[in-house]
Amino acid sequence: MPSSPRRKLKDIRRSYTGEDKPSAKAGVGRGDLGLDRCSPQQRRFRALLAMYLFNANMANTPFDGQHSANAFLSYTMTVSPWYDTFVCVLPGAVDNAVGRLLASPTDGLQYGVPGLRVTAAIDFKTYHLVHLPTGATMVLASRPDFPPVSEIQRICPYRETWSAEHYVGAEIQLAEVEREALSRIPSMPSGVERILAALVARLDVRDPSGKWAMGMWWYDPLVRSRPQEYRRGRKIALWGRGSTWELRWNGWPSPEDLIACLTEPVIGVPHLTSTQRSSSEWVITLDGCRLTLRYAPYERS
Repeated sequence: MPSSPRRKLKDIRRSYTGEDKPSAKAGVGRGDLGLDRCSPQQRRFRALLAMYLFNANMANTPFDGQHSANAFLSYTMTVSPWYDTFVCVLPGAVDNAVGRLLASPTDGLQYGVPGLRVTAAIDFKTYHLVHLPTGATMVLASRPDFPPVSEIQRICPYRETWSAEHYVGAEIQLAEVEREALSRIPSMPSGVERILAALVARLDVRDPSGKWAMGMWWYDPLVRSRPQEYRRGRKIALWGRGSTWELRWNGWPSPEDLIACLTEPVIGVPHLTSTQRSSSEWVITLDGCRLTLRYAPYERS
């Protein structure tokens, strides 16, 4: 019996993302792989999440460093973008990873991704999250067959969990410090949102033939030889305004891998184009918006 088009898309997606079959099936769209097909709320959330993931340890940047969630990228996980949620499956240390994203009730909500909250949790195994400013949802789980929110809330009310003492629940409204942090994020037209959301959706994709890999922006799954300088502390900065943005970094992935990923005929972003300006500068363009990539693997500042 011949495979259905949707099954073929699922298998193609899995070959790039490493997802299990049900996760890939939940993520594929109608006629495409589904990495960029998501609700407006999800696209906005992923673009904002990019701001907190892709800012760390870079001096003289306008980003408020206390809200950096870059350490979240240090965990081994399978990233599974769905239309209405963003799923990350971690084989271990789920509670540690979620702690890189969420504020604690005792710290005045000064840290973590502003507005991100827990709606349901099975301690150390599954966390359903909601981003209050956008209404978008995210799941961190130890297994791809995680229980839904309704089931967890029925058997395990969040207020009775260990996590309720350590991570803020959805009943906690935005604090003033979070509102201030969100107000400092520059405006983003749809083209910029699409570019940044695409980076988050492709955090760990890799070419099935071994030509390039993203490696969660901290390691090379293909184990290629790199200079010693790549092992120094990673620095990354993402900022912009309106239709013009810039991303600077000094480690993984290589810019060639990033460009190959974004422009690849199968897994790439539809209608996105790239231009190389120099050995360390590229420009990617989408919907009239521009993200300049500046790469400096030997930067020490």
